[in-house]
Amino acid sequence: MHYLIKTSILMLFVILALLSAAPFTNAQSQQFSEEKLAQSLKRFPEADLNKDGKLTVEEIQQFRQSRQRNRRQAAAEQATQAKDANLNETLAEMNERFKNVEVELLEWPSELYEKLGKMTKLALVTRPVEKIEGKLPLLINLHGGGQRWFDLGFQRQLEVAAEMGMKRGFDIAELAGKGLVTLDPNTSERWSADWLDTMLDYVLETFHEIDGERVYVMGYSAGGGATWRWINQSPDRFAAAAPCGFTGGSANDDAKKLAKLPIWSMAGSEDGKNPAGIRKMVERLKAAGNVNVKHTEFEGADHRAGGKAVFNTAELVDWMLGFSKGK
Repeated sequence: MHYLIKTSILMLFVILALLSAAPFTNAQSQQFSEEKLAQSLKRFPEADLNKDGKLTVEEIQQFRQSRQRNRRQAAAEQATQAKDANLNETLAEMNERFKNVEVELLEWPSELYEKLGKMTKLALVTRPVEKIEGKLPLLINLHGGGQRWFDLGFQRQLEVAAEMGMKRGFDIAELAGKGLVTLDPNTSERWSADWLDTMLDYVLETFHEIDGERVYVMGYSAGGGATWRWINQSPDRFAAAAPCGFTGGSANDDAKKLAKLPIWSMAGSEDGKNPAGIRKMVERLKAAGNVNVKHTEFEGADHRAGGKAVFNTAELVDWMLGFSKGK
C-alpha cells in the first residue's frame, strides 16, 4: 500500500509537470508573443527592419539569425588571431611547395574592413617569385562553401583545403607560372557584389603594380555564383571572367550587358543541374552577341572533382591573359 501511495504521488507530480509545460492556448500564446515582441523592441530597436515602430515574429527571427552569424564571425576571427603562429607556419609550408609564386597574408585595414560586410579581415595575395617590371594583371578568385565552411577560422580552412585537395587561386597561379598577381579574399557568409566592388576599389588604389585594364575574376561553386553576380553588377570592371561549377544564373539576367565580356565557364558532367545550367547560360550569352564565351564539361566529374579540374586547367589563365579592357 505504501508503495502504491508513493507511486501515485510521483505520477501526480509528473502530470502536473507536463501540464505546466504544455503549450499555451492560442490567446495566451498570442498575448505572450506580443508582450515579448514589445520588450524586444525596447531592447533592440534595430530589429525593427521596416521602421514602423512594431516588431513582427519574422523581424525578430531575422534579427536573431543575424546576431548568431555575427557571433560566429567574431568567434572565427578570435580563433584566427589565436593561431597566428600556426597560420604563418601553414603559409611557409605552402611556399615550400611552390616554385613559381609566393603567397603572402593580407590584412585589410580597419577603415576598409568596416565596409566589407561579412568578409573576413584576412586574405591571401600571390605574386610571382621572379620579379617582373611594369604593371601586372590581377586574378581574383572567390572561394565556395556553405555555412559549415564559413564557420571555420581562416587557419582551419587552409588546413581542410590541404587535407581534401581543394584548390584556390594561388594553386592555378603556381600551375600557370605566369606574371600576374592573384588575390584570394575570404568571407564568412555569402559573397556580396557590393563588398567586392569596395574591395577592388581599395586594391586598385593601393597596389600600384596592378594593371586596372587587366583584372580577371573566377570562382567555383558558391564562388562561381558570386562571380556571376559580380560581373552582372559590374561588368565593366573586368577583362574576362570564369564563373564555374554553379547553376548558370537565371534566365531573367540581362545577358546583353555581358555581351562584350569574355567568359569561360566549367563544370563536371556529373555535377547535378550545374552543367545543364551553364550550357543554357552560354546559349543566352551567345544569343546576346557574346563571341568570346565558351564552356567545358569534365567527363565523369562530380562537384568536388570538377573543382579540382578547374584549378588544374592552366589554359584558363593563358586564355584570360589574352584579353584586356582596352582592346
